[in-house]
Formats: sequence, structure tokens, C-alpha cells
Amino acid sequence: MALLKVLLLVLVLLAGNDAWASDARIRLGFLLNFARFTEWPATALAVNAPLQICLAPGDAGMAQELSMLTNQQVQGRTVLTRLISASAEAGNCQLLYLPAELPGPVEPYLRTAERSAMLTVSDHPDFVESGGIIGLTPSGGRYRFDINLQAAKRVNLRLDVQLLKLARSVK
Repeated sequence: MALLKVLLLVLVLLAGNDAWASDARIRLGFLLNFARFTEWPATALAVNAPLQICLAPGDAGMAQELSMLTNQQVQGRTVLTRLISASAEAGNCQLLYLPAELPGPVEPYLRTAERSAMLTVSDHPDFVESGGIIGLTPSGGRYRFDINLQAAKRVNLRLDVQLLKLARSVK
């Protein structure tokens, strides 16, 4: 009987981890597609430089799966991924994901992002209202997203019209 309880516990934990990983993969897929539909200014990246997608702390599932984006191609550039532990480390990122579970406020990260052409994405509540560019929201088993177009324009990012059409709202 004790062995059965242990097996059931292991199955529950594994199922939970698969769901966790699956959700992380979905959000990572969104990040990759957001990057594909974003145009960075010519001055933001050297000619052969990789596109850096960074993850702020707070989401272990995303951190575990982040490497799946490494070596993907976006607009002829190879994607590199990095885990960062503080806003000061985000300066060389072209796309920064701030998880809802971020330990601390989003504002220091947004201030860093404002100094460069950085696409900011988060599932943090009220992210676009706080000055972030794309806010992901779980809705009925899927994700929707809102766009703060003014924030994108402030950092000289151009978001493709197709991306704008898919957004739930554009502000």
C-alpha cells in the first residue's frame, strides 16, 4: 500500500511538471514569435550579432525550458538565451521576459529597457499599464496579449501590423 501511495505521488508530481513545462513552452513560443514580428532599429544590433532573449528571475519552468530557443533563427539572426538575476544585467537583451512571479517590482527592469531598444514581455498583471510593451494574459486555457504601442515607439521598435491585429488590445 505504501508503494502505491509513493507511485501515485510520483505520477502526480510528473503530471504537474509536464503541465508546468508545457505552459512554459507555450509562453516561450510566444516570445519567439513576438521577436519575429518586431523590427529593431539598425543601431540596436551589430550586423552579425545574435538576438538575445533574456529571462528575469521568478519562473523556474521558463528557466528550465529557456534553452529551447537557443540557436533558433529570427530575421536572419541566431537567438541566444540568458537568465538574468537583476535589472542591471538586462542591458544587452533585445527581448526581456519578466515573469509574474518576479521577486520585486518591474519598474527597475522597465527603466533599463527604456535605455535601449528592448522588447519587454510579461504575464505580470497591469504590465502594459506600467509601461511594458506586451502583456500576456491566460484566458480560458490559452493566452491573449495586449500591446502598449506607445512604449514600443519610445524605444524605436516597430511591431508588425499582423502582430497588432492579433492583439486583444493595442494602447
